[in-house]
Amino acid sequence: MSRFIIILCLCLFTPQVFSQAFLQTPVEGKQGQDWIIVNYVDWELTSFKDHNCGSKSYDGHQGTDFTIRSFKQMDSGVNVLAAASGRITFIKDGEFDRETEGDVAKKLGNYVAIRHANKYFTYYGHLKKNSITVSEGDSVEVGDIIGQVGSSGNSTDAHLHFELWYDSTSVVDPFKGACGNPTSLWVTPEDYDTSVGTFESGIILQNDLKINDLRERNTTLNRPFAIAPSSDSSLNFWSHLYGLRAGKELSLTWYTPDNIEWFNYTFTLDQDYWYYYYWSFINHQGLTEGTWNVLLDYDGTEVASETFLVTKTANVSKLARQNNCKAYSSQRLRELKNDQSINLRVTNALGKEVEINAITKGVYFIQIVNQDNHCTLKRYVH
Repeated sequence: MSRFIIILCLCLFTPQVFSQAFLQTPVEGKQGQDWIIVNYVDWELTSFKDHNCGSKSYDGHQGTDFTIRSFKQMDSGVNVLAAASGRITFIKDGEFDRETEGDVAKKLGNYVAIRHANKYFTYYGHLKKNSITVSEGDSVEVGDIIGQVGSSGNSTDAHLHFELWYDSTSVVDPFKGACGNPTSLWVTPEDYDTSVGTFESGIILQNDLKINDLRERNTTLNRPFAIAPSSDSSLNFWSHLYGLRAGKELSLTWYTPDNIEWFNYTFTLDQDYWYYYYWSFINHQGLTEGTWNVLLDYDGTEVASETFLVTKTANVSKLARQNNCKAYSSQRLRELKNDQSINLRVTNALGKEVEINAITKGVYFIQIVNQDNHCTLKRYVH
């Protein structure tokens, strides 16, 4: 998720220095539903290890990554909350907030720092550009909104990087564990969750699908999925998973309408993946009409599945689907006429082709053709 600076001192504080638990979860929503914790503080000097002796960290990581599912969710606005009452000591804003590469030099990107009365400081990194709601010197109460989750700075996906420091000199891990501190600083600690799950999955018609398409959730098909038997575009199954472990198998199987295995791809995971994008594509020509199924198994257990209909009358036009059962305006049709990606033809109820600029109110057959499909819609134009 993010890398910041080399650890100066990752301290196992004595009980005298540790204050009572005072932190609340710094992001809105529920774990496992709205976000998951992907990385914790690294406790290992030569490799990496989290407070619970697990692999939910990476070398030199100094905070906790509360990670949401996509940039689409980020755009909806996921609030970041003050983990405790205090005073704002520093803010940084204005940085690009859709980073996907990860660059150590960009550090925390847009962030907020809060000083608390017990000499602790909290840092909230990778925030969405222009989402910060506080100013330096402001006093905040626990739970106050201070910004929103983004992907600015040294980041690859939308998440909140939360850091805790004591007296601005020592990194502190607020979680307790067998390989970490003996005491938790969270009032209500979030679970150490190692479960396997699927954020989302889907079907998409696209050549050369990229991971950033999944980060953005740029999917061209909406449910229920319907495709033509043949297309020049690749047919992709995609999924966004979490909690995968090294040595386990992922197996994707495509089934025909007769429930016959048509294609299978199985491989063994080479390491633990706590946040994982997976997709597989086929170049489809002459697929059998009917209902197809795609199943993704992890270690022999189904974790995702999709169903799609193959039909010669398939309408996979995003434009047509979005306007399904809606009235078109004559102005909208004129706009579509100028869209170079589609071929638009309109006929009246008698089957006579109508010039777009001459359309008046009434019922028309609107034919939309693009590179992948052909559809005809009967619509009222106002």
